[in-house]
Amino acid sequence: MVRINLPKKEINTFYAFADKELPEEYCRGLACFVNRSENLDYWNKAKEQNPRTYCLGKCYSAPSSTNMDSKPLIDIISKEPILGTFLKNNVYSLSDYIKMGGMSSYEYAITSLSQKDVINEVKDSYLRGRGGAGFPTGLKWESAYNQKEEERYLIINGDEGDPGAFSDRFLMEYAPYLVIEGALIAAYAINAKEIYFYIRREYPKSISRIRNAIIEIKNYFNNKIPKINVEIGKGSYVVGEETALINALMGRRPEPMPRPPYPTEKGLFGKPTVVNNVETISNIPYIIKNGGKKYYEFGFSKSRGTKLISLNSLFKKPGLYEVEFGITLDEIVKIGGGLRRGNLKGLIIGAPLSGIVTPEELNTRLGYEELREIGSSLGHGNIIAFNEETKISELLYEILEFSSYESCGKCTPCRIGTKKLRDLISKGYFEKNELKEINNIILALRNTSLCGLGTGTGEVVFSILNKYGNEVIR
Repeated sequence: MVRINLPKKEINTFYAFADKELPEEYCRGLACFVNRSENLDYWNKAKEQNPRTYCLGKCYSAPSSTNMDSKPLIDIISKEPILGTFLKNNVYSLSDYIKMGGMSSYEYAITSLSQKDVINEVKDSYLRGRGGAGFPTGLKWESAYNQKEEERYLIINGDEGDPGAFSDRFLMEYAPYLVIEGALIAAYAINAKEIYFYIRREYPKSISRIRNAIIEIKNYFNNKIPKINVEIGKGSYVVGEETALINALMGRRPEPMPRPPYPTEKGLFGKPTVVNNVETISNIPYIIKNGGKKYYEFGFSKSRGTKLISLNSLFKKPGLYEVEFGITLDEIVKIGGGLRRGNLKGLIIGAPLSGIVTPEELNTRLGYEELREIGSSLGHGNIIAFNEETKISELLYEILEFSSYESCGKCTPCRIGTKKLRDLISKGYFEKNELKEINNIILALRNTSLCGLGTGTGEVVFSILNKYGNEVIR
């Protein structure tokens, strides 16, 4: 049984920044690593910093620090914007949001649609989770709605921790009312009386914008909305996993939990709980306003709607783009203007714990299954390009340094395997006589890890051995 009400000191040992704040932080994320030559001073400070900061959500201007405050390029590459208009307009007040049609979807849902109607519209849209797993959102809501327990919760996961990703950051900063409206519709659909936002500490503007927007919305509806709480992260990548996040909100050590039971059956405080990430929930107002079938017209195959993609600073035009599923990776590289210097050696999509895409695979279309077929994954839609300045062995070491540092230690494959692989590549290559041991570790990570940190580490090492083996094996 997992203990609860642990001493605060014991819980805080789990987090990097529970009791410590630094005057300035330097990012050690993968987007900063692959463009480190742009500002070696920042990169060296990031390596020296303790505790480490692994993503500031400023990957479009990497290497970065907390004292930098540039804005990303935001563009819409879709026949119709679903999220992009709100991002480009940077809505600063509820009245401006309402002038843009905001809150009309929520008001329509609670006055004209039953909870089942709302869920069916989301099912018709075939909206899938934008946080990486890609599970159909409507089915998740339906599972929670069908539970016998009357007390239910909704959690909005704003702990966007994948280095290279910044879409959730700017949705919360530039379009907080949109995010909250989506959350209110979701809470109505599953009959949740309480909503929790969990936002990473590295996004201070997101925290303040969401908090201020909540106050405005509560006043607008005369407090006749579910209670909305905002919790701030303390520095842990693993907390982005939904069962770990639930533990964090309950004051436990935020370690992932085995499933089943799933959160929709037994989640926060043992009650049915839906966890949706920020981008997922931001699509809901459009779906309710225009219908699930209209939303389904965007995209292709089993990947419907649009996707926000984050392009790192090695692109000539780094920034945040709204694209339709089905666009090829080659088209995305061209949208980004190609590389600022050097030749493209590979893309890491869903970085850092995702297989690498080689230049020969750029004809692949952006989609959940399509990326899996080439050993990659969508993740948050973060796309990190790297050139020949980055040796594959150095890239792999940096990824393994990340995963071993962020491992919560609860499951043996991840706790031991990530560190062992890191140590083996630290000399700059794998030896042929080490491959049997390496493959055994990869097998254990992929098949028996408790969460995506371990499985993803196994995937990326497997991908590099298969696609760049001539560079990392001697």
